[in-house]
Amino acid sequence: MNTPPQTRISLINTIANHPESARWTEFCRAYEQPMRAYLASHFPTIEADDIIQETMVALMKALPNYRYDPDRKGHFRNYLIGIIRHKAVSEIRRRQAEADCIDTYANNRVEHSDDDANADLDSLRKEIFEAAVDQLMADDRISSATREIFRHVVLMHEKPAQVAAEFGTTRNNVDQIKKRMIDRLSELVQSMNRPLSSP
Repeated sequence: MNTPPQTRISLINTIANHPESARWTEFCRAYEQPMRAYLASHFPTIEADDIIQETMVALMKALPNYRYDPDRKGHFRNYLIGIIRHKAVSEIRRRQAEADCIDTYANNRVEHSDDDANADLDSLRKEIFEAAVDQLMADDRISSATREIFRHVVLMHEKPAQVAAEFGTTRNNVDQIKKRMIDRLSELVQSMNRPLSSP
């Protein structure tokens, strides 16, 4: 984190013991730019706003159990970097899992020429994914609101914050729905692919 602000024990103690304190605004002002600088330097491909928001939520939950030691230079800075790094790595892994949901059967062995095999795999990839999406969206055990949020965020690639506002819910709820639905979609893809990957 570039040129981090000097941590004040009174500020840390206040926001740790009083999560509703207005001093959270002071804390966010002090640390937002250093966090953005860290993400731009180490994780330039991910959206900083999302990771910073998730970091702040995690920090709010963790601070009551955190013990600030002002004599250990950089201690809080390292603690904050640890949280933001974890959130960034989790986002990268989530993206990879989302990609794997589509490509899980990419290594199937098809007994054709290389060109034919590639064409077959491309066609099969699309057919299985579309079939899994259709089955997921037709599952009446899943609420219509959940299915629509998933459609807007994942299939239509709309920003989660925008979808949250549109559906009158929280960003965190949208993120949870997205994760649950992607996990379920991945399971469906794998189950449809399993007979094809049998020896």
